[in-house]
Amino acid sequence: MGHSSRVMTIGPPTGDRIASEVEREMEERLYRLRHVVLAPAEYHVYLHPDDYRQIEDIAARIALDVQLCLNSLVERLNRRSRLSEFIARRRAPVEIPAGGWAIYIKPALNNEVGPGELGIHSRLSVPGASRFGGGAGTTRIAQTVVSGTERRTTVRNEPDPTPPGVLQDGVAGSSPGSGRPPQPPSRPSARLTYSDDRGAQTFVLTKELIKIGRGGSAHWVDLTLVTDAKVSREHCRIRRDPSGRFFIQDLSAWGTFLNGEPVPKYADGAAAKATEREITDGATLRLADAVTLEFRVE
Repeated sequence: MGHSSRVMTIGPPTGDRIASEVEREMEERLYRLRHVVLAPAEYHVYLHPDDYRQIEDIAARIALDVQLCLNSLVERLNRRSRLSEFIARRRAPVEIPAGGWAIYIKPALNNEVGPGELGIHSRLSVPGASRFGGGAGTTRIAQTVVSGTERRTTVRNEPDPTPPGVLQDGVAGSSPGSGRPPQPPSRPSARLTYSDDRGAQTFVLTKELIKIGRGGSAHWVDLTLVTDAKVSREHCRIRRDPSGRFFIQDLSAWGTFLNGEPVPKYADGAAAKATEREITDGATLRLADAVTLEFRVE
């Protein structure tokens, strides 16, 4: 939904407001197990492009501050849990994600966040029986728009693409103040370079599964392309397997091409691997006839 008819009633989000809203989002998305409480590890914060330009130069510093705020919030919540032992049944402690907090702050590119508003997309990996030798887990995705004091949230679940025992990487590494030293990458990462309607861009792949497309309120993507509508909302995915190899999956209407060759339409289930194509260093990915991405392994 566009926002052209909205009247701006509040100023651009400040660093303090961004931190406060992410803290609230974390508290509202907690997932309680018997002995521990899980928190979303990944947060994408979207601002109206005009608002984003006002904080662009310090966006990385705001993201770091949000990490510190989340650490402090977890400490406060767990302190309350310890106090509750004396007056009621003990509450399980909130767990800081093993890989730290991943905070992304960026402009909203699809007219879904108005001036003064905040969009917050959070991801929570809910372990399934796979962690104990059974079925797969789930990624719970919450998409919230904050307008003044009003919050509108939609939640959906997706199968967890991460193999059992493999943690997804986050942009933050280990969380500041968590007591965990930064962990060296155990598998190779990769970089995509491309040009869309904003000009030359670079995107570093830091997770096991990267979704690429134009995005939208019903389409979570990691890499948002500002380009022709021939690029689907979710156009393709790049998967990294536990051995460090990369594979492309096509989910588009107009096609994905690897080094000029069409990638088969992706199929779930038993046929999934047959429809993937391996990507190697120096490969070229073309999405429809709109955007070309160069793939480099680091």
